[in-house]
Amino acid sequence: MIEMKTSNNKEIEIIISHHKYIRKVQFSLIIWLIIPSIVIVLIVTPFLLMFIAEIFILLTSIINYYYFRKSIVALEKLIIKEDTLIIQDINNYGVIIFNKEINFNNIKEIFFKDSLSAYFSSGGGMGENRKFLKIRTFNELFSFGILIDRNEYNQIKAIIQKEILKKNTKFNNI
Repeated sequence: MIEMKTSNNKEIEIIISHHKYIRKVQFSLIIWLIIPSIVIVLIVTPFLLMFIAEIFILLTSIINYYYFRKSIVALEKLIIKEDTLIIQDINNYGVIIFNKEINFNNIKEIFFKDSLSAYFSSGGGMGENRKFLKIRTFNELFSFGILIDRNEYNQIKAIIQKEILKKNTKFNNI
């Protein structure tokens, strides 16, 4: 799930791919298209009403699927350069949705967050908890890596600590 690359001994890329979860969500979207269609065909007897209902379900599903494909984060990248961290979210088409550059001097703390809030999971049901690497600066809070485990978090944090200590930057809790 996590891939780490080093280029030119100056830049480290940490990439998290969500393609496995995206396929599950796409499958659940298709199931939610088929089930109402079958129910409408079995229950609604007037042909015109059934036809209108089927067109409505098909159009709303196509619109939802389009926005899902356009806005879903397929790859998350954390790029560690000489004195900055760059967080990028990339969609299925390779377009960068979110790009933020954080200077090492602005980092206040890095921590692991376990969130028990309800959300729709990648399998189509309600999810149990989400796990993030959080980076707090003096005025903003950034998240990286939905559904990472504690070991992956420790690996990423160790790499960031090593790079920051090379620059002799000091801050509260890293």
